[in-house]
Amino acid sequence: MQRDEMPVDVLFVGGGPGCLAGAIRLLDLIAAHNAGVDAGTEAGPKLEELTIALMEKGSEIGAHAISGAVLDPQALDELIPDWKNQDPVFVERYVEEETFLVMTEKMAFPAPLMPPGLGDHGLPIISIAKFQKWLAAQAEAKGLTIFSGFAGTQLLWDDNGAVVGVRSGDKGIGPDGQPKGNFEPGYDLKAKVTILGEGPRGTLTRQLIQKKGLDNDSQPIAYEIGVKEIIEMPAGTVTKGEVVLTLGFPLDLNTFGGAFLYSLANDRYAIGLLVGLDAKDPAMDAHYLLQKLKNHPWMRAKLGKGKVVKYGAKAVTCGGWASIPTLYADGAMIVGDSASFLNPMRLKGIHLSMKSGMLAAEAAFVALRRGDARADVLRLYKEKVDASWIRTEMEPAKNFHASFEKGTLGGLAATGMSLVFGPGKEINPFHADFEVMRKNAAVRGHHPYPDRTDIPYDGTYIVDKLTDVYHSGTKHEEKQPAHLHIVDREICATTCATEYGNPCTRFCPAQVYNMLPNATTHRLEMQVDFSNCVHCKTCDIRDPYQIITWVPPEGGGGPEYGIL
Repeated sequence: MQRDEMPVDVLFVGGGPGCLAGAIRLLDLIAAHNAGVDAGTEAGPKLEELTIALMEKGSEIGAHAISGAVLDPQALDELIPDWKNQDPVFVERYVEEETFLVMTEKMAFPAPLMPPGLGDHGLPIISIAKFQKWLAAQAEAKGLTIFSGFAGTQLLWDDNGAVVGVRSGDKGIGPDGQPKGNFEPGYDLKAKVTILGEGPRGTLTRQLIQKKGLDNDSQPIAYEIGVKEIIEMPAGTVTKGEVVLTLGFPLDLNTFGGAFLYSLANDRYAIGLLVGLDAKDPAMDAHYLLQKLKNHPWMRAKLGKGKVVKYGAKAVTCGGWASIPTLYADGAMIVGDSASFLNPMRLKGIHLSMKSGMLAAEAAFVALRRGDARADVLRLYKEKVDASWIRTEMEPAKNFHASFEKGTLGGLAATGMSLVFGPGKEINPFHADFEVMRKNAAVRGHHPYPDRTDIPYDGTYIVDKLTDVYHSGTKHEEKQPAHLHIVDREICATTCATEYGNPCTRFCPAQVYNMLPNATTHRLEMQVDFSNCVHCKTCDIRDPYQIITWVPPEGGGGPEYGIL
């Protein structure tokens, strides 16, 4: 097939904070270098007529980012020191009051102190979508070219095994895999340096890691599923910057995770629940657990007069420093959540993603000046990470995830000991998430999954999955191949049904997977309603047989969270 090629000098893949901060840093370095050459303070030549580009699979920057996060501004302060004077429309409120709750089924007990590392007083509560939009405007003003609605589907390689760019997905392919009348072949964006920041479980990142064995010396990248809703409250009822973190209910003592509540502008709250994708129970259903949390007496007293207006879900990395793979290869680097740059002990990663993008940009700048993007040059990125505050912050929490593999109480005890005596020299191993799920018979005998009718769904405050999918604004071109590939659906109908009870019908937060009777045989078989998919990639990560693979759908498809 004849494809158009577009040459660029540096290509960032993903419109999140990591790549956007990296693009800004790179453009600043190029501008400062050229000004120095003109002034005679820098050795030439100038770096002129360069194309620095970014591709984003969403319809626009921020489309796949739902509101609500507390930002550690350390990286932003370095990148744009006067950001507070540049109309930071992404700031919803600043944290004025914070609480840590230990919750049982009926009670909530405030801790006397916020646990170490979780204090956020004075930090900005932001809209992530607005933040990404704001960063994109900053980058475009400096010369970044942004391609929205372009999903990267394949890395491009040269004959020596170096990454030389990215192929974007074709558009106008029918369900049978054949081109339709509106067919448009994807572009080959050829790049001297490719920086991958696709977020958790990135498709291109996986291709790079697998081909180059970049995870041979690290622990598996571990994940939680995060489900989040925006609750609109009666006018005048949300008046301060408030953060609430919770431990306990609705999770059991064998399941890693916790919940958060942030107040936003315009009388809204963001409430979310994080659940480890190494949950032992195959019936784990994060969306249902979020509804149970909202029905807790403490939460209902606070939020019960509100209504859900937005919903989203995404995987969140939680392996931290232990899971970071080799960050570079010939022609390419990995930044942000794609490389596990999140501190699970602090529940924060935006600043780490940004800093990783900035350091990768510094290595890319050196590569451009030398005209050489081999791994020996891009190794500078890893050296910069090791010499930065990224390592200072993340390395002490290197065994946080491993500590919780045997349960919450043991994890809390081990974490407390590490805070007192240090984390030790060695990284403790842990399993890949999909290896930990127990078979149904081991969890509850041969009894079926518990039903989900024990809470009062009202369609406004307590809502079902399909209602929340509507709130996510998710849209896909339905006449295209499913972007969720199941290698063998017979496993779904037989082995998985018997051993695990088809857990994907539970753990998917968007009701993509449904077991329905075959019209002829009446046997329950898998139906994949991919148009519901909110791009969280939980199925790809948690499926115990690893027969489900998430690939990017046609560019521009997916959730449309809006710029709230």
